[in-house]
Amino acid sequence: MPRRVRPRTLTVSALSAVGLLSAVNGALTGVGSAAPAPAVPPDTNATASVSVTCPFADPLGAQKVTAETSATLPAQAKTGTSATIREFATKLTLPRNVALSLLPAGTTTGSLQGSLDVDLAVHQDDRADKVPVPLTVPATPLPETGDVTLTATGAVPEIALNTVGAVTFDVTAPTLSLAAVPAPGTATTEPAPKIACTLDPGQETALGKVLVLPPVTPGTKAKEQSALADGPAPGDPPTEDEFGVPLSLVTILAKSTVKKLGATVTSDPAFLFNGLFILNLVTNDSRVTGSTTFNPATTTFLGFGFVPVTATVEFLPVDYRDSKVIEIAGNITTHSDDQTYLHTTLQVMARLSNAKVNGVPLDLGPDCVTADKVTLTLDGPYEAFGVGHIQTDPAVGFHLPAFTGCGAGGQDLGPLLTGMSSGDGNQAYVDTYNLIVCTDPDSAQCPPGSDGPPPETPAAAKKAVKKPR
Repeated sequence: MPRRVRPRTLTVSALSAVGLLSAVNGALTGVGSAAPAPAVPPDTNATASVSVTCPFADPLGAQKVTAETSATLPAQAKTGTSATIREFATKLTLPRNVALSLLPAGTTTGSLQGSLDVDLAVHQDDRADKVPVPLTVPATPLPETGDVTLTATGAVPEIALNTVGAVTFDVTAPTLSLAAVPAPGTATTEPAPKIACTLDPGQETALGKVLVLPPVTPGTKAKEQSALADGPAPGDPPTEDEFGVPLSLVTILAKSTVKKLGATVTSDPAFLFNGLFILNLVTNDSRVTGSTTFNPATTTFLGFGFVPVTATVEFLPVDYRDSKVIEIAGNITTHSDDQTYLHTTLQVMARLSNAKVNGVPLDLGPDCVTADKVTLTLDGPYEAFGVGHIQTDPAVGFHLPAFTGCGAGGQDLGPLLTGMSSGDGNQAYVDTYNLIVCTDPDSAQCPPGSDGPPPETPAAAKKAVKKPR
């Protein structure tokens, strides 16, 4: 009978914005067998290096050995499918004196072979299990000098995915069975004794995580809207039927276009904080909440089509006099095209400052803001462990209200700025990605995503403008 673990926790990362929004990330799992998983975002190349202590026979005694495990993990999958971990391998670095002790007495050259037995630890919260993975070490000649590296490979049993959330895979200490390769014509000796190593304390053992999403339940727009109307609002705290999980670090890259100016405002990267992924344990509906702030951005445009203007643009909360924090909340839905979408409505104020016309400073005063809030309704697809593309409706965009409080020394520049920039048809775009933390001093060894999002592909751009409803 296959063993199963039904963990509960998720580590999910969500989406936020202002022409601007944020992304998701998370997962959960069980051990067993099931049908192959459907197509998902690109797989993850995962590695974990640990130090273990192995009790070799006297006179060697206990020796420290390095075990580096690598594997290809699926980025995400659906419940009721299985996670296939591919290209699983463990490199074992033996001190030279240990390797020589395994050769026939008096020899300094030869080859080693054997096996490694490792357990892949699968857990979430207080639920855990171990998947035995037998590995084979092929005949490996010892180098002339230095430590000896043996590479063991094998197949990981399929892991059944039973529940929604984030499951973590950790490496454990191997059990070694190594011996010298017999010389040609020499009778095979008895199997090498097994040496059970133990992990040295205080190490990071995580190999990686896999996000398990709810199954796709195709539904009409009316059904989706009805379900949302009956449930809690996106920004409400979790109900008794919901489970909230803090979100990991999410980076937001945003830009907006102002139609009348022909200008593009690109914000510096921002981050989602106090983020929460909320999953309904009964319906599998999910939503996200969180907060963000945006740094001022400088843009240049031609006022009225011919006057060179430079200005600083800020997106602020509606209560900007008391706070700099923009609160966000949105519903997550999975549609019949097997794609997950975020829908949110964000309300902000826009403020202008540090204006220059033909290079000459134009004092707009400290409170040159839109007379009313800017309402941004954003939709778009995202991949849980990848890049999201969210934007306003291409056919509608958003309305930029008139400006007020602009000017100094008795000048009222509000009508000038309103006539130059306010109106309909403006657009907001957001790319989101989960920042992968990498502590390897060699940046070339860091996984994709640890130095920012990959360039947007034509396929991703096409998804970004696709209507989710």
